[in-house]
Amino acid sequence: MIDTFYLHLEFTNKKGGWSINLPFLCNKCGVCCTLDDFLTAGEIGGTPQSNPEVNAKVKALFESLGGMWEADEAKYDQYIMHNPCPFLVDTSCSIYEIRPEGCQLFPKTAFGMQTQDCEPLHRFKKGRSAVKRGKHTAETYHFTGKTQGNINPVKFTEKQYQTCINKLRQAGMTDDEFTLFEYFNGKNKSCV
Repeated sequence: MIDTFYLHLEFTNKKGGWSINLPFLCNKCGVCCTLDDFLTAGEIGGTPQSNPEVNAKVKALFESLGGMWEADEAKYDQYIMHNPCPFLVDTSCSIYEIRPEGCQLFPKTAFGMQTQDCEPLHRFKKGRSAVKRGKHTAETYHFTGKTQGNINPVKFTEKQYQTCINKLRQAGMTDDEFTLFEYFNGKNKSCV
């Protein structure tokens, strides 16, 4: 199973309804991996005994930031807003398996949808708008992976599917994103 976030869109019309899944494909650029986001993402997984180095690094970070905040709150704010997550190594998460829940749920988090410089998120939002334009739609966000359920089943006609593909391509969907889109909609497709 692919570990990602996706949007299940349900459309209502006079003939009934149809649905489609719009997945988000992270390119691991590291744009979302800021210190500020890490601090608001929740606690890391695992225990101090199973991850002593990680827990020691977090403890040292909090002590350092606490001292910085006490000395100069404005400097603290500037620092956390303009520095990367301490666990970001060459645009990859060095604690991926135990990363905080907020990081696991990106981009459907308080900080995630606000991210400005993430190209995949920009294309995702643009694609969502293009597919929804002028239609009555219900949106539900889901996550796949270890602790999440199966991919929501979809229901559409070939014409509806092709229309979505055309709109998503016009919105800038990449070939890799298109492959993931097919996976999320082709394996569990139920044509109406």
